[in-house]
Amino acid sequence: MIKKYTYLTLAFLLSFALVSEETGRHEMHAFYFMQVSNPPAIVGAIDKFASSECGKKFPADMTLMAETINGSSPATHFLILSFETRADFQKAGQLANSCPEAAAMLQSFVASASQVRNSLNLPVAEFGDWTKDSIFLRYDVTLKNETAYIEAWTEMMDSLSAQDSVNGSYGINRAFAGNDQSTHFVYIGASDFDSLTANQQTLTTSSDFAKFSRKVGNNRKVINTSVVIPVKGWPKQ
Repeated sequence: MIKKYTYLTLAFLLSFALVSEETGRHEMHAFYFMQVSNPPAIVGAIDKFASSECGKKFPADMTLMAETINGSSPATHFLILSFETRADFQKAGQLANSCPEAAAMLQSFVASASQVRNSLNLPVAEFGDWTKDSIFLRYDVTLKNETAYIEAWTEMMDSLSAQDSVNGSYGINRAFAGNDQSTHFVYIGASDFDSLTANQQTLTTSSDFAKFSRKVGNNRKVINTSVVIPVKGWPKQ
């Protein structure tokens, strides 16, 4: 128990993420994948922290996501901590290391979940506001040439978006750390499951997708595809 608690504490303090200014308002994201046995307890623990004096000063948006379909991965949920600046990241580490409310939240996590993995992620291309979508497809990929992939992927998505074939957010994040399983992930969001599946059908049968596939076939390997649903968000106060 102590070992798991220490591991989660270190991950909470050290495994936040970095982002590019032109991709959106967040410069940094941290992902904590967990196998959760009691989801309401996790939500309650974050609720309690967010309403505390320490939580009110915590300089990050927090979002709990459920991995409803994710292949053989043991993760059932992941928590995203999103920072607008690198200074906020540093402040969050100081707060998490000094306030008892953060320790209490982590202790609650230990009782209701076990950590699967964590990663720091840099958004390298993002379009639309992902916080407004209610469901996502996430593709974990390994890339050989990021620049070439982003160029081909952005060309495809821009074309489909111009045709109104994509109506949610979409983007690519690079794993700055915690990249032992994949180097990047790609996401596509939608307002509901029907829209997500319809958009995916349009995308994969389009000539734009065929062109994209020819360009990146030797450049990327798709590791896994997941269906992700937001559970609850706690905006920075």
